[in-house]
Amino acid sequence: QGFEENVWHDNFVRSCAGCCVFTYVLGIGDRHNDNIMLTRDGRLFHIDFGHFLGNFKKKYGYKREKAPFVFTPAFAAVIGKVDSPEFRQFEDLCCRAYNVLRHNSQLLITLFYLMMSCGIPELEKQEDIYWLRDKLALNLDDDAASARFRELIHVSLHTKTTLINDASHLLKRG
Repeated sequence: QGFEENVWHDNFVRSCAGCCVFTYVLGIGDRHNDNIMLTRDGRLFHIDFGHFLGNFKKKYGYKREKAPFVFTPAFAAVIGKVDSPEFRQFEDLCCRAYNVLRHNSQLLITLFYLMMSCGIPELEKQEDIYWLRDKLALNLDDDAASARFRELIHVSLHTKTTLINDASHLLKRG
């Protein structure tokens, strides 16, 4: 690989790890291939944050979000095989980011409490804040939280409804 390919890959791995962690903790919903973007230098980024803190959209009464977060086989293929050093590096980045958020949970939760009076429909009641506490798994130590997040990566990777949701958006777009 050339220098530019290495930089692109590193940007992808780092931004994908960050996206997995923040979309999980913040409960960002309505994730599909129309609102997950990629820059030319390999950075993933999300748009359209209308559904968060677990306030997910439903279609015909059916909750579409089944995976803890969007991490598709296509993302994994770019990172490296599941048993590769690159994939382990991705998992480690996710776990480190997750634990940093956990260590700063008081600040994060306080900021969300302060936003409760802003009139955001997804952030009107105490239960909305409980989403953060639950997802941050504050009852676990760092090692247990890391093990849990590694499991979530693999659950997300193997959740077929994410692929079906992406396919339906492709078909809808034509």
